[in-house]
This record gives sequence, structure tokens and C-alpha cells, in this order.
Amino acid sequence: MGRTFLEAVAKRRSYYNLGDGVVTDDSRVVELVDSILATMPSPFNVQSARIVILFGKEHHALWDIVSDELRLLVAEDKFKATKRRIDDAFRSGRGTLLFYEDMSTLEALKHAYPLYADKVDIWSEQCSGMHQFAIWTALEDMGYGASLQHYNPLIDKSVARRWSICDDWRLIAEMPFGEAKDTPSSRRQTSPPADRMRVYGL
Repeated sequence: MGRTFLEAVAKRRSYYNLGDGVVTDDSRVVELVDSILATMPSPFNVQSARIVILFGKEHHALWDIVSDELRLLVAEDKFKATKRRIDDAFRSGRGTLLFYEDMSTLEALKHAYPLYADKVDIWSEQCSGMHQFAIWTALEDMGYGASLQHYNPLIDKSVARRWSICDDWRLIAEMPFGEAKDTPSSRRQTSPPADRMRVYGL
């Protein structure tokens, strides 16, 4: 959309009312994920990030799984509101990205570099976070709204069965995206950025 990187970062927000309209061809979303998987850094270039992209009925199936799992936990009198939120904010969108980390590659990294073994899981979370942020920002720049959700580990087994997910993959987050139907609330600063930064030697 012609924005600078910093403009795109500032524009990225959470949207909780999504539509399934085509903002851009679905193949462009696949190309975006392919590009980010190819370029994001990872510790010792381990490339442990794995991403599953769901469109159409597969996207709907994910959020049906979420609803089914929550139905077992949420009180009956409150479930209707829970289901409505899932349907309007997530299931109603164009698709969902599932962010995974491949634990087998991380275990191999721990064995290869035992001196850093206790840091590998932390680096894995950081690596996944970079993928999430980059894709979220790029989706926003394409014209899609998105949000980041964490229904794992509640849904892990059902999702793995539905899409034959490898046992070594650990689900980190879910990102529904679609046509932005709402205006997000203004960004709140709990403290000024200057109070959260230190500069030396300028």
C-alpha cells in the first residue's frame, strides 16, 4: 500500500470484527508467509518456525473446534456470548494462520550447542514472535485486519488430528485475519515511550 516500514508498524492493530471479503488474492497471503519464512532470523539459523494457513471451510473448522472445546469448559449461561465472540471476531474472517515451533529441530540445537541449551526455548519464543509480528504487520499493509489469539493448548490435540500435524510441532498462537469491519480503539500508552528508554553516548 506504499507505506514505509515504520508507518506499517504504527498502523498494525487488533481487529475483532472480521469479514470474509477478498481484500487481495489468497495466493498473495501464501506468498507473504513463504517470503517471511525465508527471511526471518532464527538462532543458529535453525529455522524452527512452522506455519499452517487455513482458508474457507478449513478456517471455519478451526473455530468450530475452538467453540467445541470451550463448550466443555464455559458455563452454559455464558457460552452463548463466548460463541458469538468467536463467530464474529474470528470465524467470520477470511482465514487463520497457525504458528508452530518444531521441537525436534530445537532439541537437535540443544544437543549441538549444550552450552546454550537452557536458552533455546527462550530463543524459540522470540523467533516465533518475530514471525507473528512480521506477518501481522504485512497483512495489515495488504488491507486485512487481524488479531493474535492463544487457544492453545486447549485445542492442540483436536487441531493435530484434523490437519495431521506432526507430533513434534508445538502450537504457539492463532492469527485470524479478514476484512476489517471495526475501528480499533486508540492505542493506549501506560507510560510515555521516553520513560521506557535509556540512551547513552548520544
